[in-house]
Amino acid sequence: MKRKEFRIGMDLWEVSVPFPTLVRMVRTQDWRVYEIHNGRHGLRFYAPLTIRKQIVHTWEHAQLITTTGMLGFFLRQMRRPSRLLCVICSIMVWWTLSHTIFAVVLNGDKQESKILISQTLQEMGYTTPFFDHDMQQVKAELKKRLENEIAWMEVYKEGSRYHIQFTTKEFADIEQLSRNQLVAQKDGVIEHFELQHGNKLVAINDFVHAGDVLVSDVLTDSSQVDQDLYVKGKVYAYTWKDVHVEIRDSKLPQAFAFYQLLFEARRQASEGLHEPERIAKENILQFHDNAGTISMDLHYTLIEDITTPK
Repeated sequence: MKRKEFRIGMDLWEVSVPFPTLVRMVRTQDWRVYEIHNGRHGLRFYAPLTIRKQIVHTWEHAQLITTTGMLGFFLRQMRRPSRLLCVICSIMVWWTLSHTIFAVVLNGDKQESKILISQTLQEMGYTTPFFDHDMQQVKAELKKRLENEIAWMEVYKEGSRYHIQFTTKEFADIEQLSRNQLVAQKDGVIEHFELQHGNKLVAINDFVHAGDVLVSDVLTDSSQVDQDLYVKGKVYAYTWKDVHVEIRDSKLPQAFAFYQLLFEARRQASEGLHEPERIAKENILQFHDNAGTISMDLHYTLIEDITTPK
């Protein structure tokens, strides 16, 4: 602790008082002092800068010899007007440069739009170098002026540069959101939701019937007022499918017939499924050879989006 305080900064004082008087005052005032020793005109000791005023008030003739550590260096430097002026100038230069934009970087899908954005920025008064402005204000004004050309725009600052990323309406894939409710197309047990907008009316593991509304376009708020919502998303559920397949007996080992029927059943069960829809479980109910015909009955549990008509 002592070394740390000396590195930060300590005052070296000299007072013309007897040693017992100094010790008594230190104990009375609860001061922390270090390295009491004899000086030229009295006792010398080190004390924290925080009690400087108390020492001066106690002994009017106390002499401050020096200040150690970083604080001492800083205080000695600040006594020189030229050094103080340099610090003030450095702070002003740093603040000015950190708030000045020297370049605007445009990233987009059309060169003509980059030229248009540059010209619009100049018309708005943002000709480099310029003083830093509110980026949200710049973004809002740019989007307003270029609303017929730009579909999406993002503005952010990196160092002394503005980065503007954009997508023109010519290349943008703009999706129109609807307020159509999501309705179950078949029976099932809810497995998970992939929902971006809408009010869920059912929960995971709920059993639902075909025709049930799963996600509504209306939400009742805390004031019991209905609020209209956009609806976008999918609802995945466990569904079931029975498959019957058969082939003529070709006198090959039954193992070949078994796997041939199994692959055909899986093909039929997965018809119409799209990623990430899949077969969740497969149960073989019967494998039967009857009068030259080999048949197989299977029961499948599927995970599929039940809100999209197949």
